[in-house]
Amino acid sequence: MGCLVTLLTAIRAVPLPYELDFDEGPVLGVAVRVAHGLSAYPPATEFPYVTNPFGPLPYYLAALCVKLFGASFTSPRILTSLLGIWCAVLIALLVRHWGGAAHVSLGFGLLYLSRPLVTTWLPQFRADWIGLAFTLTGLYLFARSRRWYLAVPFFVAALFCKITFLAAPLACFLYMLFRREGVKATRFAVSSLALWGLAFLWAQRETGGWFGFDTFWINAVRPYDLRPAISLLHNQLTADYLLVVLALALAYYLRSRPELSLPLIYLGASFLMGLGVVKSASASYYFLEWQAALCCCAGVAYSTLRAHSDFRSIVSTLMPAALAAMVIVNLHRPTPDPMQEMSECGQAYEFVRDYPGERILSENPGAVVMAGKLLPVFDPWIWTRMVVDEGWPDTEIVILLRLHKIDLVVLGRDLEELSNRTDQGIWPNSVAHAIVQNYRLVRTFNCEDANFVFQPETPPQ
Repeated sequence: MGCLVTLLTAIRAVPLPYELDFDEGPVLGVAVRVAHGLSAYPPATEFPYVTNPFGPLPYYLAALCVKLFGASFTSPRILTSLLGIWCAVLIALLVRHWGGAAHVSLGFGLLYLSRPLVTTWLPQFRADWIGLAFTLTGLYLFARSRRWYLAVPFFVAALFCKITFLAAPLACFLYMLFRREGVKATRFAVSSLALWGLAFLWAQRETGGWFGFDTFWINAVRPYDLRPAISLLHNQLTADYLLVVLALALAYYLRSRPELSLPLIYLGASFLMGLGVVKSASASYYFLEWQAALCCCAGVAYSTLRAHSDFRSIVSTLMPAALAAMVIVNLHRPTPDPMQEMSECGQAYEFVRDYPGERILSENPGAVVMAGKLLPVFDPWIWTRMVVDEGWPDTEIVILLRLHKIDLVVLGRDLEELSNRTDQGIWPNSVAHAIVQNYRLVRTFNCEDANFVFQPETPPQ
């Protein structure tokens, strides 16, 4: 019951008509492009500046939602929320396959939905949920069937959501090597690489080479810092210490049950993958796969301990109470209310929609996309990194600002903070200075990344 309460509490944000996370706006903007027959990966150095760090599947699924239900955040969020629930179902099926009783398997599937990390990201449209649904489906098919090749298309599909979903196919490959099935492992690796390679070459041809640039180069050039990953990992271990203990118990019993090595190998691979790709303190979603693997291992370990005569009574009595207590603690954990920073988003989005002029530079891209207007820069953070770190020209945006050809500027900070920055923030310094010198504050709102709205010194008529 506690898990269901946690789930319902999390998804109450799904129908909010505003972007809950910075990535939602750019993804919806690209989905609108695709729905109108445009490429998801246009030349990133041409105006308007579109940079897409994800694979094509999230954009095309979001575009399908746009075609069916119009440009909004609700239908894509419903899609990914359902896929998140499907991930929990797959966790239950995997625990059941690896020896768990039906009620134990169901419990650990629901337990995944109660994790703080899951409840934080479940209401949001993220490529991670689509990729995780594909990769867990592939893992289940691999574990359940002797036809290993059935899993290959799902693993490749996951990589075309986000290139970071390598843990499951790597775990399957290592598992086959562990069982001395070298020929089978080779066929699996060759089939996966061949299918992925063919799909990659097709995408490169269709986009003139920009698919690989967006999905690989943009992510690769971002500087890596281990400190955010360590901080996020500490938070995960603090919240899930009991599950980690159960996973360690499974590792101990692996000596007598080598057939259970796959979930542990998957746990290790997803742990290393999460640790290796996190580059900012806000990127906790990279640990969603590790949490899924952890719940799988914990469920299998719990089932193994229950079957062991020396621990049966203790585990059957104390462990359910401990797991329930963990869920209850998470239920009472203070969580930020999104409406505290969005109480006036309706007014902000309405102002952007009704303002004369079509070209709007915004740190809240969702407001512009929902208004049906033009985003000169779809993802300001990535574009700025390319300008600052890779030497991309920013002259066109600066000139448009100086000529007042940008009709409105929507920011999360005021001009004083923007002008006093000594480092390169979400905009290059040249762009920030052009805004300060040529635009004036016209409205303020309590709305995430749309707190301050500026119009040209000579506003459009």
